[in-house]
Amino acid sequence: MQQPQVIFEDYYLLVLNKPYGLQTEADNFGNPSVELWAHQHIQQQHPKKKTVFVGIVHRLDRPVAGIVLIAKTKTALANLNKQFEERKVKKTYEAVVEKKPLKELDTLTHFLKKDVKFKKALISERPKKDFVKCSLTYHSQKINKDKSALLEIELHTGRYHQIRAQLAFIDCPIVGDVLYGAKTKSNENKIELAATALSFTHPFSNKPMEVRL
Repeated sequence: MQQPQVIFEDYYLLVLNKPYGLQTEADNFGNPSVELWAHQHIQQQHPKKKTVFVGIVHRLDRPVAGIVLIAKTKTALANLNKQFEERKVKKTYEAVVEKKPLKELDTLTHFLKKDVKFKKALISERPKKDFVKCSLTYHSQKINKDKSALLEIELHTGRYHQIRAQLAFIDCPIVGDVLYGAKTKSNENKIELAATALSFTHPFSNKPMEVRL
């Protein structure tokens, strides 16, 4: 399995490019994860430290690749968590869907509920009990020879499986995402979705930061 790549690092932050198939958070079984890799990476840099801090600010689904932001101090984690909660972080993704959407540019607003039993998201066009609002904007970038389409996506809310579920709801499932209706399975641990850009404020310097793949 591929290892994460360091995109940016300083005393407060570690920004990684997560490969497809690697889970973000550590589990109780010691399986490979971004969190475990980051802990070992920081420990190697500071071998005299008895403990190191790894704060996962946000997560990507296992079959999704791209930018993961990690806090290296508790203060940085609290600051970044607040930025995410207040929706001051801009998150951009790229997805290849099985067919082009009807509109080249559109904002999708739905209501979503996590189905714990089947580990997927349910989507409704109208408000329902226990459903939360979710929103994204997509822009079609390219139509491929096989009629699939490359979309750039700006995520306005960070709900469970949101991009996957919303695109499937408009009959444009992500390539390889059989959980949400894709016709073909490219790889058990890969779908054609990646987090490609992240804009936020540095928790110490307060300067704007933009990280891109």
